Amino acid sequence: MDVIKHADGGDQLEFLLNVVWTDLGQLAVDAAVNVACWCDTDHASHDVDASRLVVADLTLLPHAFRAGAERLLGWLAEPRDADYWRAKAGLPACGPSVGGRRTP
Repeated sequence: MDVIKHADGGDQLEFLLNVVWTDLGQLAVDAAVNVACWCDTDHASHDVDASRLVVADLTLLPHAFRAGAERLLGWLAEPRDADYWRAKAGLPACGPSVGGRRTP
Protein backbone atom coordinates (compact mmCIF):
# COMPACT_ATOMS: atom_id res chain seq x y z
CA MET A 1 0.00 0.00 0.00
CA ASP A 2 1.34 3.41 -0.92
CA VAL A 3 -0.44 6.59 0.25
CA ILE A 4 0.96 9.74 -1.33
CA LYS A 5 0.24 13.31 -0.26
CA HIS A 6 0.93 15.34 -3.37
CA ALA A 7 2.23 18.88 -3.13
CA ASP A 8 2.29 21.23 -6.10
CA GLY A 9 5.88 22.22 -6.88
CA GLY A 10 7.26 20.94 -3.61
CA ASP A 11 8.12 17.90 -1.57
CA GLN A 12 5.54 15.18 -1.18
CA LEU A 13 4.99 12.58 1.51
CA GLU A 14 4.70 8.86 0.93
CA PHE A 15 3.32 6.51 3.56
CA LEU A 16 4.17 2.89 2.74
CA LEU A 17 3.10 -0.52 4.04
CA ASN A 18 4.48 -3.57 2.22
CA VAL A 19 4.96 -7.29 2.72
CA VAL A 20 8.35 -8.15 1.22
CA TRP A 21 10.84 -11.00 0.99
CA THR A 22 14.11 -10.53 2.86
CA ASP A 23 17.50 -11.51 1.45
CA LEU A 24 17.34 -14.60 3.69
CA GLY A 25 14.03 -15.74 2.18
CA GLN A 26 11.80 -14.71 5.08
CA LEU A 27 8.77 -12.47 4.90
CA ALA A 28 8.86 -9.02 6.47
CA VAL A 29 6.39 -6.20 6.92
CA ASP A 30 7.92 -2.85 6.04
CA ALA A 31 6.31 0.44 7.00
CA ALA A 32 7.82 3.82 6.18
CA VAL A 33 7.30 7.53 5.79
CA ASN A 34 9.25 9.06 2.90
CA VAL A 35 9.78 12.63 1.84
CA ALA A 36 10.01 12.77 -1.93
CA CYS A 37 12.23 15.79 -2.33
CA TRP A 38 12.45 17.96 -5.44
CA CYS A 39 15.47 19.99 -4.30
CA ASP A 40 18.38 20.37 -6.72
CA THR A 41 20.71 19.10 -3.98
CA ASP A 42 20.08 15.55 -2.69
CA HIS A 43 17.00 15.15 -4.91
CA ALA A 44 15.52 11.80 -3.95
CA SER A 45 13.10 9.99 -1.73
CA HIS A 46 14.28 9.95 1.88
CA ASP A 47 13.06 7.49 4.50
CA VAL A 48 12.34 9.73 7.47
CA ASP A 49 10.89 6.99 9.67
CA ALA A 50 10.70 3.27 9.00
CA SER A 51 10.18 -0.07 10.63
CA ARG A 52 10.70 -3.66 9.51
CA LEU A 53 9.18 -6.66 11.21
CA VAL A 54 10.73 -9.92 10.01
CA VAL A 55 8.36 -12.86 10.30
CA ALA A 56 10.13 -16.03 11.39
CA ASP A 57 6.90 -18.04 11.57
CA LEU A 58 4.37 -17.56 8.75
CA THR A 59 1.49 -17.80 11.24
CA LEU A 60 2.73 -14.51 12.76
CA LEU A 61 2.37 -12.58 9.49
CA PRO A 62 -1.11 -11.20 10.36
CA HIS A 63 0.23 -9.89 13.69
CA ALA A 64 3.21 -8.26 12.00
CA PHE A 65 0.94 -6.71 9.35
CA ARG A 66 -1.35 -5.33 12.04
CA ALA A 67 1.63 -3.83 13.90
CA GLY A 68 2.84 -2.23 10.66
CA ALA A 69 -0.65 -0.87 9.92
CA GLU A 70 -0.89 0.58 13.44
CA ARG A 71 2.48 2.27 12.98
CA LEU A 72 1.28 3.68 9.66
CA LEU A 73 -1.89 5.03 11.31
CA GLY A 74 0.26 6.69 13.96
CA TRP A 75 2.27 8.47 11.27
CA LEU A 76 -0.91 9.52 9.47
CA ALA A 77 -2.11 11.15 12.71
CA GLU A 78 0.95 13.44 12.68
CA PRO A 79 1.11 16.58 10.49
CA ARG A 80 0.96 15.85 6.78
CA ASP A 81 3.50 18.50 6.00
CA ALA A 82 6.79 17.60 4.32
CA ASP A 83 8.68 20.34 6.18
CA TYR A 84 7.59 18.82 9.52
CA TRP A 85 8.94 15.40 8.48
CA ARG A 86 12.14 16.89 6.99
CA ALA A 87 12.87 18.59 10.33
CA LYS A 88 11.98 15.46 12.33
CA ALA A 89 14.48 13.43 10.27
CA GLY A 90 17.20 16.09 10.41
CA LEU A 91 17.09 16.71 6.65
CA PRO A 92 18.02 20.21 5.49
CA ALA A 93 15.09 22.48 4.75
CA CYS A 94 14.34 23.32 1.15
CA GLY A 95 13.75 26.84 -0.02
CA PRO A 96 10.74 28.22 -1.86
CA SER A 97 9.56 26.84 -5.16
CA VAL A 98 11.34 28.31 -8.18
CA GLY A 99 10.03 27.36 -11.61
CA GLY A 100 8.04 24.47 -10.15
CA ARG A 101 11.05 23.08 -8.23
CA ARG A 102 12.10 23.62 -4.65
CA THR A 103 15.54 25.17 -4.05
CA PRO A 104 17.92 24.18 -1.25
